[in-house]
Amino acid sequence: MARQCLARGPRGVSLASAPVAARIGADVLARGGNAYDAVVASALAETVLLPPKCGLADVARRGELRDVGPTAVGVPGAPAGYLALAERASRTLGVLAAPAIELALEGFCWSAIGEALAVESAALVARHQPAGTRLFPDGRPLRAGEVVRLPGLALALGHLVDERDGFLAGEVGAAIVGRVRDEGGVLTDADLRTPRAEWSRPAGARDGRLHATPAPTHGVSLLDACTEDAGTGPSATLVAVRGAIARRRLSFADTSGTSMVSAVDAAGTMVAVVHSNSYPRFGSGLIVDEYDLVLANRAGRGFDPDPAHPNFPAPGRRPVTTLHAWGWETSAGWRVLGGTPGGANQMPWNAQVLARLRARDAAGGLDHDDLARAIVAPRWQHDPDGGVSAEDGFGDEDLAELRDAAADDGDAELRGLPTWAARSAMQLVAHDGTVAAGAVDPRTVGGALAV
Repeated sequence: MARQCLARGPRGVSLASAPVAARIGADVLARGGNAYDAVVASALAETVLLPPKCGLADVARRGELRDVGPTAVGVPGAPAGYLALAERASRTLGVLAAPAIELALEGFCWSAIGEALAVESAALVARHQPAGTRLFPDGRPLRAGEVVRLPGLALALGHLVDERDGFLAGEVGAAIVGRVRDEGGVLTDADLRTPRAEWSRPAGARDGRLHATPAPTHGVSLLDACTEDAGTGPSATLVAVRGAIARRRLSFADTSGTSMVSAVDAAGTMVAVVHSNSYPRFGSGLIVDEYDLVLANRAGRGFDPDPAHPNFPAPGRRPVTTLHAWGWETSAGWRVLGGTPGGANQMPWNAQVLARLRARDAAGGLDHDDLARAIVAPRWQHDPDGGVSAEDGFGDEDLAELRDAAADDGDAELRGLPTWAARSAMQLVAHDGTVAAGAVDPRTVGGALAV
């Protein structure tokens, strides 16, 4: 299975949660594009292929605090992020957006994960769109394999290409504000002038070889869990992760609604993009029908309602988010970049994969297969009730130690999960100085293609 999850080539690798998006990124690399070209093209394609998970209406958080509905909708921040990435691309935004626009106009087959997420969100979406939308024709969830066309989203992507920084000041922004106002929300035209993208230096671990996205992401907690003196076995990682969580002042679960694309090019440039509509799968439940845009709900569920809390909404403040990515340099000078969707378990899953990679590196160095082996190896995870579950595949000694570590924290038992049952979607890209490599998680339907 590890070999089936691995791709490698001298000119680059493209990875995505939607296999068609991975193919689009690989096509860009094959035509001489760089890693930024590949991830922008792949990410925009995923806004079409996986609208329950990501899109042009992904938000920066603000406003009154509700989990779903109109007051949960905040200012879309994803367009600014896509544009910032495109500034480092070698192709024009129009070229990079063309495959996504073609998919939206010509049609694509709805995915199995799309069907599952639509079924889970059907009641919420029906509450706000009782007559249905193109994403819920006649009010029913789309079925896997059904051909879907989203001409409104194609039009919105065209506006992004033409208007760029003025995208939210134009017709699409007006439609978003109007839709939210119709439902009683608080979003205004003035709000849409506030989003911006910023480049930040990563946070670093003590050994100088591991880095992660800085606060307000959970990357800093990942670094805390991966200290030099932490062990590398499953139970040691569980103890280290729990210690990092206990020391973290703020914690917000992000149970689903997230996707990821990544790429590495021939020059060794690596890029990872985690974009999310947040839970419950279709975000706030509001859809701007004329543009096929799912409005996310990170505003309502991201900030804390206590004015004395450091995560209370304030101008310019960004709340803590579970979303994060990390980069690591091996003892031989390989560079590895990774991440996963997965809500509150993102940091634990990243810590487990990193522990396996670092143990293999310490034992004599990595090879490309080790990247995929670390992904397909069994995982443990925290359950919503605070317990711990472990996938099949752990050895007896590791299981006994995991059971003891879970019991030490008050859990009555270590629950079992079938092989690859955790909802992880890990992606790793690497470059060894000559060859690019990438590996994707078998737990979800992703793609990794080399050129």
